[in-house]
Amino acid sequence: MVTKSKDEDDKKIQIYQSNDDESENIRQKLVKEYSYKGYFKTWNSSKTLAEREYDILTTVSNILNLKKPNINVELIDTDIDYQTEYQKSLKDSKKEINTIHELSIDNKNNSSPGSHKEVVLLHGYGASLGLFYNNFEALSTLENTSVHVLDMLGFGLSSRPKFPKRKATEKTNFEYTFKKNIKDDETGEMKPTMVTENVKVKTSLEDVEVAENFFIDSLESWRKKKNIEKFTLIGHSLGGYLSSCYAMKYPERVTKLVLLSPVGLETSSFDLSKDKNDKKSTIKVSENDIDNAPDVQEEVPQDTHVNLSKIKKPGFLESDASGHVNVSPNMPSALRLFWKSELSPFTFVRKSFFLGPSVMKGWSFTRFMDLKDEVKILKMHDYCYACFAGKGSGEYCIPRILSPSILPYNPLLKRLPKAIQCDSLWVYGDSDWMNSSAGAAMCKKINELGKYKADFDIVSNAGHHMYLDNPKEFNSMILNFIQK
Repeated sequence: MVTKSKDEDDKKIQIYQSNDDESENIRQKLVKEYSYKGYFKTWNSSKTLAEREYDILTTVSNILNLKKPNINVELIDTDIDYQTEYQKSLKDSKKEINTIHELSIDNKNNSSPGSHKEVVLLHGYGASLGLFYNNFEALSTLENTSVHVLDMLGFGLSSRPKFPKRKATEKTNFEYTFKKNIKDDETGEMKPTMVTENVKVKTSLEDVEVAENFFIDSLESWRKKKNIEKFTLIGHSLGGYLSSCYAMKYPERVTKLVLLSPVGLETSSFDLSKDKNDKKSTIKVSENDIDNAPDVQEEVPQDTHVNLSKIKKPGFLESDASGHVNVSPNMPSALRLFWKSELSPFTFVRKSFFLGPSVMKGWSFTRFMDLKDEVKILKMHDYCYACFAGKGSGEYCIPRILSPSILPYNPLLKRLPKAIQCDSLWVYGDSDWMNSSAGAAMCKKINELGKYKADFDIVSNAGHHMYLDNPKEFNSMILNFIQK
């Protein structure tokens, strides 16, 4: 069963890897040959992020070279009216204007008055629009449709204003349970044991709302400037969470919602929105409680059950049939400290100077190895390095939205089912480290209310970045949902 696996190695956050020998050989060759000279070349390159983006959109992807009748592709920067509180406080001489960067794909084939569609695609944490290189041409086939692939505010080539300061002045105490290997006094062997600890975090629901609004209000400002009335909204990971938040705050603007392995669904002991009398979020659990919990696959409808059965590996988090996480992941102490200190993982890349490209080469060479082309892989590596090494901004949202256990302070499962006002599609990879069981629980809740339909699907041979890992199946799934 997906939710009851005891294989802890399967529950780590890992990059999905295909078992392709050619890809693996190229990856190993790059890891071996990309040395100090390569690090320095990437770090010291005179190429701007915009130039690196252009490189990948004309080589890794061919989208900017696309020459098809009635299809226009261009890069656009749109000035928006949104400003943070800090920006509003600046004197006129120092006023900052924020811009949203996008790849615009406008297909005018079979156009007719009043039938034109709009699609907006949002990336995940730390990413940017270039990572959708496997999906651009498929999206360009949507007739009578404008597709807008955005860099969210604070990421990529969009403006990177100072992220809003915290509102909370006091720390909140959270009691949570996790499984830890502890040495047995009698046998001397390491034994998995349920441990309950307390963690204090300076946070509040207001902090969560401010962090969310940084992105969704800037997106709304962009929509107004573009004169877009309604659109299909697609978001991956953090972008999926924020797409859900946008759909709740501006429901009249979203015609369809597509969530690609979204973060932030589960309820847990880190839930700030829970009623003080709600014992479920604070109850102490035992190993027996977890083993006897109702399995998600036994609780969801048959079509969702069939798709859940396609999962090859359990997610990083495990939730019960209602989407509640009883046992948090055992995060390393250093990572928890890093999180509570609100340090960004990209700070380490920036502070490493010419060694920065080395810090991330393991990730990028593995992430893009299925390109099977050393030049293209290095172009994606250089592009991602430039994105990561840029001015810190939107990346600081994560400790405002999520706990050190990567569980949300204001879970979507508590908010979205009653607030959503459109049909939705929830998509995960079959080897996704994100919690697909919570997605199934979300669909169940939405469908039980009966107002709108929530579909749940799995992309085979894919991980968290299913749009990269199996683009053919992913593209077909998304296009079918948009067009139906």
